[in-house]
Amino acid sequence: MVVSRRELMEDRLSEFHDSILCHILSFLPTKHAATTSILSKRWKSLWLFVLTLDFDCKSFKDMAAFDYSVHKFMLLRNIGLPILSFRFNCTHYFCVGNKSDVTLFVSYLTNRGIENLNIKNNIILPPSILSCKTLKDMRFERHELLVKLLSGCATLEELQTKYLCVHYKDSLVSEKEFDGLLPSLIKAKISFDNSIIPVNLVRNVESLCMKQVSLIYCTKLSMFHNLTPLTYCTKLPMFHNLTDVEFKILGNMWDWLSQMLERCHRLQSLIIQGIEYQDELKDKSWEDPPIVPKCLSSQLRKCCLAYCKGTKNELQFSKYIL
Repeated sequence: MVVSRRELMEDRLSEFHDSILCHILSFLPTKHAATTSILSKRWKSLWLFVLTLDFDCKSFKDMAAFDYSVHKFMLLRNIGLPILSFRFNCTHYFCVGNKSDVTLFVSYLTNRGIENLNIKNNIILPPSILSCKTLKDMRFERHELLVKLLSGCATLEELQTKYLCVHYKDSLVSEKEFDGLLPSLIKAKISFDNSIIPVNLVRNVESLCMKQVSLIYCTKLSMFHNLTPLTYCTKLPMFHNLTDVEFKILGNMWDWLSQMLERCHRLQSLIIQGIEYQDELKDKSWEDPPIVPKCLSSQLRKCCLAYCKGTKNELQFSKYIL
């Protein structure tokens, strides 16, 4: 079959409905989507109907151009159009301006049905964002808002997270800030690669499931830039109510497991779903506790070590439990 030159040059993309084209443009940064306005009259204002906005300061020559473009793009949009997803990535601290500008900025988004909000900047978001009824997914880099969010969940009994990570490059995070939060929590499931959470949030639960996570249980952290997922610096707290534990380990966790057994006096079920990234030479080995943990002598009814690789540590731990 021979295809003519005319057929090859035919613009089939413009034949799609506007809604399809806007969906395609939603996968581009807003700056790049705006450049399609030069293609033809049909495309001139099409990008303004995209329901996803994505701003990244790295794609602009300087902060003045970035600040100007963000405000201009927002003003050009039809005021009646919703903004379902908004991503804002800026490495400059003062890129958004003063507190009133931030409040106005958030108000603009919440009044347009925002569902997904991703703020990568050291911005202190106003508490009003927590009252947004349409918001489904929120990602931010300031832990103060997280504390305010959790402080309003006094009756929450079950917590499941996938992207909860309290981890800062240039700030101090105190475990005490999370004391007293979620007093009614009974069950918690934490799952995501390299997820770091303050352990005080789950210290009172009865059932705890952790998959590919790391728990920070430090009361005081000096600046932990380049903190590795399995960095620990103090002892775990007591888990007075914990009876069921299931976890999947990222790496060397034998010391953590020993502490866990010592501080869970009521533990009845322990399930370990495999141990990834083991390094027998570098990782700390399992060492039998000098005193048998209380849970092993009177409470533990079930212990499952799944997906074993037959390492020395696994065999030594299994022998100790038996």
